[in-house]
Amino acid sequence: MHEALDLLARVPGVLAFLLALTIVAECCSAAGVFDDLARRLVTVGRGHVPATWLLFLLTTGVVTALLGLDTTAVLMTSAAIVVARRLRAPVAMFAFPTLWLANMASLWLPVSNLTNLLARGHLDTTSSLGFLALAWPVALTTTLVPLLCAAVIWRPAFRSFDGHDRPGRRSPCTTAPDDTSASAPPPQQRSARRSVAVITLLMCAAILVVEPWMTAGVAALCCVLALALLTPERLREITLPWRSLLITTALFVAVAVLHGSGALDPLVRTLDDAPAWALTLSGAGLANATNNLPAYLALEPAAHDATRVLALLIGVNVASGLTWWGSVATLLWRERLRREGVTVSWRRHLLLTGSTTFITTAAALAVLALTR
Repeated sequence: MHEALDLLARVPGVLAFLLALTIVAECCSAAGVFDDLARRLVTVGRGHVPATWLLFLLTTGVVTALLGLDTTAVLMTSAAIVVARRLRAPVAMFAFPTLWLANMASLWLPVSNLTNLLARGHLDTTSSLGFLALAWPVALTTTLVPLLCAAVIWRPAFRSFDGHDRPGRRSPCTTAPDDTSASAPPPQQRSARRSVAVITLLMCAAILVVEPWMTAGVAALCCVLALALLTPERLREITLPWRSLLITTALFVAVAVLHGSGALDPLVRTLDDAPAWALTLSGAGLANATNNLPAYLALEPAAHDATRVLALLIGVNVASGLTWWGSVATLLWRERLRREGVTVSWRRHLLLTGSTTFITTAAALAVLALTR
């Protein structure tokens, strides 16, 4: 019963943060912040495909760490498609690593994943910097290893794009602007984009030292005001995440009921004395069978210390992307690709994501064992 009451006490803060951060992301989308970012990355890369690919994925990792995996799944997936099409590169070589970094690079900060936000109290720290101090070796591993896996998988593609490009050469299409950059936006739209971008950057800095839901709430209000003053017509593009909020609330209540009834006690007792890697495997299995949020909440009582909490987070964050429903980010990623006319087969997803997940999870557990 104590676990159930403690879980429900954390609901308001998590829901407030989810709502505020989603509004910030919607404002960024309405203002065209990430579309502009995609074009700038192509420009900075000077048409050099490997360089642009690396710049884009490093940016994706930063976005995941500071704005959360769901923001990455929605906004950076759209940006990935823009970049790939401008370079006439295979969309898959940008899209798949975007998904991997959304899930796997979400161990840096409490705001990177809702499971991290829930785990703060079990890591003997409530600050973002304290979380970072504990998690950075594992987080660095789960960010770099997917990048290395992606580089190996698409190394042949770097040598030939549409039969023209080779390493060190420019993509043949980068000198021709796409339809999204054919005309310059009006001054007010540019001002709105810059304002929302600056507000988001300030939020990312403040969130390191201030309570996340408060920082995100202020940022959301400021972004909405900026759009209302500069481009009020864009406000119609913002949709509130009522469905996500209802689903998240329902998951909290369902797991709280299960804990309160004692239905999860046998599972928790079994894992109490098990090694940390057993929590990782159990978390991964339960996350892919249901979803990473209820998987973390169900197994949290068996995570007695920081090492076991990190082991559980590896399972429910890093290894939750094997099924479409394992994390909300994977569902959002797939839906965003479908809207853009890009289809991903289950077989290909399981092959590429499965192999990368296995290697990354093993590396993360090895680093955890060496550093804790």
